[in-house]
Amino acid sequence: MTSPDPLNPARFVGQVNNRPTTLYQLHNGRGMSVAVTNLGAKVLQIIVPDRHGQPGDVALGYDNLASVLAGSPSMGAFIGRFAGRIAQARFTLNGIEHKLQANAGAHCVHGGPGGSRHQVFSAEQADERTLHLHHRFTPDSDGFPGTLDLHLTYRVEDDNSLVIEHEAIAVDGTSVASFAPHGYFNLEGPGHTTTDQHMLSVNADGVLAADADNVITGERVSLEGHALDLRTPRLLGSAGFDNAPLVIDHAYVVAGQTGGERLCATVSAANSGRTMEVWSTEPVLQVYTADALGRGASPDLGKQGVLHRPRAGLCLEPQQYPNAPNCPGLPLNTVAPGRPYTGRTRYRFGLMV
Repeated sequence: MTSPDPLNPARFVGQVNNRPTTLYQLHNGRGMSVAVTNLGAKVLQIIVPDRHGQPGDVALGYDNLASVLAGSPSMGAFIGRFAGRIAQARFTLNGIEHKLQANAGAHCVHGGPGGSRHQVFSAEQADERTLHLHHRFTPDSDGFPGTLDLHLTYRVEDDNSLVIEHEAIAVDGTSVASFAPHGYFNLEGPGHTTTDQHMLSVNADGVLAADADNVITGERVSLEGHALDLRTPRLLGSAGFDNAPLVIDHAYVVAGQTGGERLCATVSAANSGRTMEVWSTEPVLQVYTADALGRGASPDLGKQGVLHRPRAGLCLEPQQYPNAPNCPGLPLNTVAPGRPYTGRTRYRFGLMV
């Protein structure tokens, strides 16, 4: 098997909303490389070795700017200024109601049409391992209160980790804020299989209930006896509801003390021998088996013409509590002048022993 070709930066040169787009390549000197475009701060390729030392791509994505624009807007993106769904595209903060743009039925998802996944970030590559990005959120572009500067860093480390650090600084006003990386992972390689043969465990002490539109209601549900209890490793293709593969698009409350990185989830794939650990400072992990991927009106064509199909990738998205602005019983994360919001997520790739 040949190694995957690195993405060609020339195919990402263009303009979106009158801002220049490009592609950046990060390397750690141990065979790991990561490709990021400044459109949506999207991670489009992650190359790491398998058990035989053979490099392989473990991230779904696109290989040119036109495909990024035509494809799934969340593919590989960094989500903000509020991850997940906000019910009825509105919330009240400090006695003032804020109306957002609905982009998921009646609801606002992933920051709405003005969210960061649709924006071109300014970017500077500090060295071969590190990329710094910046985006300013303003009320006139996304409807959320307050002006917010997002400083984002992608870094590859010697242990084959992709580290994503963010700092949100309020320029003026108070804002709600929840950011999340939204990579689609397949440890066997994009286009070869679904993730049904992946083993997944989640370090959680509960799951958040959701309504028929998958909007969080504010209720916490015990995992004892729950059909989607992932505290011990389970095969994603194993029997779930109605003897079908596990269909997951749920917010798990991460177990353990806050204040530092916690192990959120562990994934392994027997054929390639690859593993991935997800560590984060964030309190919630959204687990999504991508059952809606590729179900749009047009084919979703990824790198090398691979057709993205349902369950082709697994999303593990550390974030704050979804719909917390409308759920008084959930912790609400806000940012105000002098009170920034920082977070860190680490995707560490390894091998089964």
